[in-house]
Amino acid sequence: MAVGEQSARLKGGTLHWYEAGSGAPLVLLHGGGGTGRAFWAQLNVLSQQGWRVLAPDMPGFGLSDWFEGVQRIEHIGPILFDWLNALNIASFIVGGNSMGGRVAMSMASHHPERVKALIILDSVGVTLPDVPVINPLTLPASEYMRGLVYDPERYKQRTPYRTLADAQQLNRGRASFAQYLAHSAIAPDPELDLTRLTMPTLLIWGREDRIVPLAYGKALHERLAQSELTVIDSCGHLPHIEEPELTSHLIHDFLTRHALHAFVAE
Repeated sequence: MAVGEQSARLKGGTLHWYEAGSGAPLVLLHGGGGTGRAFWAQLNVLSQQGWRVLAPDMPGFGLSDWFEGVQRIEHIGPILFDWLNALNIASFIVGGNSMGGRVAMSMASHHPERVKALIILDSVGVTLPDVPVINPLTLPASEYMRGLVYDPERYKQRTPYRTLADAQQLNRGRASFAQYLAHSAIAPDPELDLTRLTMPTLLIWGREDRIVPLAYGKALHERLAQSELTVIDSCGHLPHIEEPELTSHLIHDFLTRHALHAFVAE
């Protein structure tokens, strides 16, 4: 099933996204510095398994505008709700990697009645003072990819970012991420209330993640009411790219076991 690209003019700017499939809507949010294309494998695989997969370029990333009034990471969720409202999507599944997972948890905390399930990949949702999180932008250029992923050569084979335009968007994304971090920390949303996250939640973590170590996944698993934690060996911070087939399978299996194909998405 072909992946399409769309854009919509919203209050404050234009949002661009990738979309494929039909059925229950599954929204996947990229990490800092990335774009919706990060979930290219999941767009292709999960759209053939009965899901409507939507992967936006969040404000300031990819082909999406910087939106008026958006400075902090916690400003992103309201923009995405405006976008989903414009698409007449009232109920949905939301997931994200790293910064995208932070946004997904924030959205679920603010409007748990709209979020049927959460999928979190290597993201900060708790505070662990004794376990440092690394800002990948602070890594030397020679260490950048080895800091992000377990096997840089395998990443090169599997990455969906292949063209000059992709490289330009990633460069823009790193600058945008730095701009967000000038106003936000790599930490949970200050208003995040984990007690409101009672929906089924799948936590996927790379065992060798150096950016957001596995301890954060284990701590989230302990604190969430209805969560499962799956750890992928020989994998770093980007399991959806490093192990795309396994990640897609884990998501589909989890959502199917929770009968989420059946929910009515108005």
